[in-house]
Amino acid sequence: MSEVLEGLLQKRASLAAELGALDAGIAAYRRALVPTKSAAAVQVNGTRPTMSLAARKKLSLLAKARWAKKRKEDKK
Repeated sequence: MSEVLEGLLQKRASLAAELGALDAGIAAYRRALVPTKSAAAVQVNGTRPTMSLAARKKLSLLAKARWAKKRKEDKK
């Protein structure tokens, strides 16, 4: 009986070592897929690059002008 138990424990140890190697491989692959922090710093929420304050102000003024024009046309 002890031989069977010892065989099972050896099999368990070898499988644990193999699982550890697989985990290390998966972790390395994930690190390779994730962009570097310098590239991630350029993006907001991982979707779009950041916009300068001047660009935001310009877009805001353009939107306000469009809405003013629409309101003026709606009055007619």
